[in-house]
Amino acid sequence: MSQENVELVRRSVLGWNDHGVEALVESLDPEVEFHAPRESMNPGIYRGPDGVREYFSRLSDVLEGQRVESVDVIDIDDRRVIAVVKGFAKAPHFEAEVEMNWAWLITVKDGLATRVETFTDRRQALEAARLSE
Repeated sequence: MSQENVELVRRSVLGWNDHGVEALVESLDPEVEFHAPRESMNPGIYRGPDGVREYFSRLSDVLEGQRVESVDVIDIDDRRVIAVVKGFAKAPHFEAEVEMNWAWLITVKDGLATRVETFTDRRQALEAARLSE
């Protein structure tokens, strides 16, 4: 089951480039909890696929052309994986490209993500999973 979880996450994250947030939404449980990092412009807990759409819609208000460059998926156990993601977007107000790095601790049940905790780096996600480098 854990290899299936790794592939689900890899496909969903890399699908962003072609399908945007909908690539993520299709892998989410209807009751998913998406925990945005406290360092985010919109911190908090977003519930359900519509909540996740809302979070990324708010980001799109300030960042355009978001794309994922790479994803490294760490298999933790039968229910959890960590996705370490590098992305880029344009910040039109500053006429600059922004590099974004984040890590998601994802809990999967029955082939869908039920909880996504977002961190600003791999170390934080590993600590939340009670692991170390």
